[in-house]
Amino acid sequence: MNNRAWKACTRAVVAIAVGVLALTAGATAASASPASPPGLSALKAVPSRFEPVAGARPASPLDGDVTAFHGFSSLQNIVVQSHGFDLEGEIHGRLRTFNFKSLWQVYNLPSSDSWKVWVVSFKHDSSRSVLKEVFHSEQLIDVNIDVKFRVAAANLRGVSSLRIGFETLRLQLDGQTKDFTVVNGASGGAKDQNNNDVPVDFQQV
Repeated sequence: MNNRAWKACTRAVVAIAVGVLALTAGATAASASPASPPGLSALKAVPSRFEPVAGARPASPLDGDVTAFHGFSSLQNIVVQSHGFDLEGEIHGRLRTFNFKSLWQVYNLPSSDSWKVWVVSFKHDSSRSVLKEVFHSEQLIDVNIDVKFRVAAANLRGVSSLRIGFETLRLQLDGQTKDFTVVNGASGGAKDQNNNDVPVDFQQV
């Protein structure tokens, strides 16, 4: 058996599509919820506790300023039953959210930039007048998600479960709250059973 074939035999490929987990390498690496109908089904984002954006200027709900928080929104939960394999999969579906790209355009940022880059611009925006206009005009949309992800076997040591998802920015202004899930590779991630970050690579399909 050549080296390429040996590597292929020692990798478990997990295909995930809206709650469907298919094991294609003959090794049980994970388990997930029952299969859903094919096609772009609705994805449900389950956010963690939102934390204030670090270093952002505090605001009173009555002072007319934008308050920003961030939290991790899980799209897929995986139970890891075996180790020693790379974990690879795909997430397909529609996510109902406010459009993060509109927030990025306020500061002329590429939509591929991470949420942390946006936060830096947000902190330096003293008036936030344009941001307020965008906030009030934004409506919920369906965002199509079609991504591949990979977690290296070395990063799965001691991991019994994973939550795969994306960072979400929660903005509040004038008594309104809007959540913007940042669906790009730089803002994607994974959390283990202890809520620790696990390195994961995302690629747009």
